[in-house]
Amino acid sequence: MPDHDNGCGAVVAEIAASTELAKDFTLFQIEESLVLLAESAEEEGLTPEIERALTVYLEGAAEKRDRVADFIHFCEGMAELAKAEGKRLQARQKHFEATAERVSAMVLRVLDYLGVKKLEGRTNTLKKRKCPPSVRIIDEAKVPAEYKHITVTLPLPQWLELLAGTGEEFRKAVVSGIRKQETSVELEAIKQALNLEKTVEGADLVINRFKLQLI
Repeated sequence: MPDHDNGCGAVVAEIAASTELAKDFTLFQIEESLVLLAESAEEEGLTPEIERALTVYLEGAAEKRDRVADFIHFCEGMAELAKAEGKRLQARQKHFEATAERVSAMVLRVLDYLGVKKLEGRTNTLKKRKCPPSVRIIDEAKVPAEYKHITVTLPLPQWLELLAGTGEEFRKAVVSGIRKQETSVELEAIKQALNLEKTVEGADLVINRFKLQLI
């Protein structure tokens, strides 16, 4: 079995060796090389060899810089496409689940009509099976409060103040009854406070950070 580290080293060596030739690459070759660089960077991190190769591409002609920008746009577009695809697949999942339920209900009606509990095929058997008891909600508003949970999102200071204003026994009962607790940080509020030169323990303002803009 080949050594993975040696394979990665060979890729880096190939990138380094091709750096001298990069100035004469066609746009198609530049795009192929960018894919290789991205894959290598994902495996090994942004090594000096990869940085040097990318520098050569950026120091080349204007159309080659455009290809670098086009590649970034492509990656961002693929990320958005994957996000949209995830939503589409969820909708597709629900569609097929609902279709399977409808067809199953139709088969059950046919079994009842024929007065049998199963029908056998060559490789599958369609069998009527009794399900365990389950709850069906007829009118949720009429369900007693003792059978319900409520999820409320509050600023943490208000929650702490609410607990502090109750008796110790009640407070312990509330805390012990918590099924799930999540605390989120309001980044925008912290940013506004820091911009006003207020001290926020556990946080600071990051400045002089840059992001690549494609225009």
